[in-house]
Amino acid sequence: MLKPILLSLAALTASLAAKEAYELSAPVADGLNDPIEIALLPDGGMFVIEREGRVLRVNPETGGMFEVAKFDVSALRAADPDSPVAREEGLLGITVDPKFVTNGRLYIYYSDPVKTLNRLSRFTYRDGKIDRASEKMLLEIPVERDRKVCHQGGSLSFGPDGLLYLSTGDNTNPFESNGNAPIDNRPDRVQFDAQRSAGNTNDLRGKVLRIRPTENGYEIPAGNLFPPGTAKTRPEIYVMGCRNPYRISLDPKAGALYWGEVGPDANNDGPRGPRGYDEVNQARAAGNYGWPFLVGDNKPYPIVDFTTGQPGEMTDPAVPKNPGARNTGLPVLPSARSAFIWYPYADSPEFPMVGKGSRNAMAGPVFYYDASRKWNLLGKEDDHTLLTYDWARGRMWKAKLGEGEKLVSLAPFADKLLHPMDMEMAKDGTVWLLEYGTNWWFNKDGRIRRLRPGTDNHAPEISAAAVTGKNGTYAVTASSDADGDPVTVRWFLTSGTAEKDLGTAATVTVAEGSGTELRAVATDGKGGVAIKRFPLVKQDAQPELALQLEGKPKALGFGETVKFQVKSSVAPDAKTVSVRARYIPPTGHDAGGPEFAPDIQELVTSRLCLACHQVDQASVGPRYVDVALRNRDRTDAVEYLKGRVLKGSTGDWGEVPMPAQAISEAEADKIVKAILHLGDGISATKGTLSGELKLPPAPASAAPGGAWEILVEANGYLPTRTRVGAK
Repeated sequence: MLKPILLSLAALTASLAAKEAYELSAPVADGLNDPIEIALLPDGGMFVIEREGRVLRVNPETGGMFEVAKFDVSALRAADPDSPVAREEGLLGITVDPKFVTNGRLYIYYSDPVKTLNRLSRFTYRDGKIDRASEKMLLEIPVERDRKVCHQGGSLSFGPDGLLYLSTGDNTNPFESNGNAPIDNRPDRVQFDAQRSAGNTNDLRGKVLRIRPTENGYEIPAGNLFPPGTAKTRPEIYVMGCRNPYRISLDPKAGALYWGEVGPDANNDGPRGPRGYDEVNQARAAGNYGWPFLVGDNKPYPIVDFTTGQPGEMTDPAVPKNPGARNTGLPVLPSARSAFIWYPYADSPEFPMVGKGSRNAMAGPVFYYDASRKWNLLGKEDDHTLLTYDWARGRMWKAKLGEGEKLVSLAPFADKLLHPMDMEMAKDGTVWLLEYGTNWWFNKDGRIRRLRPGTDNHAPEISAAAVTGKNGTYAVTASSDADGDPVTVRWFLTSGTAEKDLGTAATVTVAEGSGTELRAVATDGKGGVAIKRFPLVKQDAQPELALQLEGKPKALGFGETVKFQVKSSVAPDAKTVSVRARYIPPTGHDAGGPEFAPDIQELVTSRLCLACHQVDQASVGPRYVDVALRNRDRTDAVEYLKGRVLKGSTGDWGEVPMPAQAISEAEADKIVKAILHLGDGISATKGTLSGELKLPPAPASAAPGGAWEILVEANGYLPTRTRVGAK
């Protein structure tokens, strides 16, 4: 019965592709480092957590960002980006108590820096800080950290019933199961077996937990999946059978739970199971959502013998079983529930409007129209609509809900988002969007923006700068508004966890040591805001590298060999060192770094290539410059790389597979040729602190008066660049 209904839904909604009017503000907070989750405060502010340990309070009206806590957590760090340990750990989730105004309480889920466990604790916020001494531990969940396990989940949210929900991932390495179910029963394969976690009724991983916090701990509410006292079960479990539930949201009226489920990577159906699907899930009551034995709309996996590779008994969704060697729970599981929305890397026949390509599903909040509210993101006709979004695709959809919370329609809403990570709706109807940033790890450009209905208002523009020759003096040099609205510029000075209003003068002077950041905030009286920031305190820096070239040459020619040494006050790991020479023509083109031509940049942006790759920065996929250098000597480089783009690939650059890309052959040809041209005039060597680097042959752009940029990089160190003239 389900499939025909969904096919009808696909036909109905295919015509609903017109994008609704919306406005995304300039960032009210930016420069965030791998931001993970936000929690809105009753006063209009919010908390945001960063993966490596910082908790910030944000005042969106002034752009103020205040560090209110710094947790020491287990986390992958830039100093060792290839570590097989703690791949997705750190600060994982935050939410505030429904009675925060009176009790100042908040809840944080984080990875203990020493013990191999994740912890849910309650804290009290007082005097502008999170009081670390107030910590009340509620739950500790043992985890594995080594052998590249990932999937920690971690989202926190309160429901309208006052119950606290926590999502947890399956804590499993997914990279050695061919993109299928990781159900490896062999000895010494603990980290590769999700039967022990997501499929285990006696384990808290791969679940959504539901508890009622009390003064001294928590209680188990009625209606969870297993009543207290049920043998081989944990009563905290509300939903089981999750792979990596990533963002959760509670319908404020109906109480239904929604979450995005990050799915497995298989591109095609095969003997060992179906292709992978991401899911948006809905739970109106406790239940089992199937993983690792089922995926999508209950597509079953066989129980595979990983010793022989042979598939065995197929899972029955009505009576799923857990035959895992490490299963400490029930052997027969509750019947499985289908996903609410599901889609693969390829086109989805059930939900064609989601498109194809990389995927990372998220869900919530649920929109209800309220005429008395200042802002309604959607119209009255969209009352009772779930907003879903995808981190990798940078897109958002409207999922219209009907009677019994059933899906009525699904339509595109917004796109070109910078890895949307979390969304929360404020009391005035503003939807706050947390964008993770450009790269997969170690971002420094995460941000928070307002999402509101379109009003055709343009935000003001502002220019401000430090005044030359006058220490501590800053001035507004220009301000304007495209709509002709009057612009007011007000200065704010951050000091500790507070800020001071310095007024609207064109020029301000701040004493040395009086604060950490100065901001010029321009407003137009209609909600438009622009913020110019001036850091007043030098940030802690990573150690620097030094490069010595033998003979200290003043000029180098194409094809020459130069000897080098890389040094630092603390020697880097030689395996991570890279030395690269790049020719810069006298026009100065590419002086800031390798780059695509504008038409190529627009193409790779629109086709979501930048979800996993950057031109010259590390991300989950290889840098395009590195792809160029590795493949430029292949006679079949264009056709080879086009095949990888159009058909997908696994294992070329690491464990994360690249799905087949949703682009035409002509677009793939254009992109691949542009990537290969990034290597023109570049040569590199890796893995040594001293050696020889042969400069590349002359590119077509070579002309008298150019220069060489020699770049040195190493994990955990600031890169260094040296310029030498070109002969």
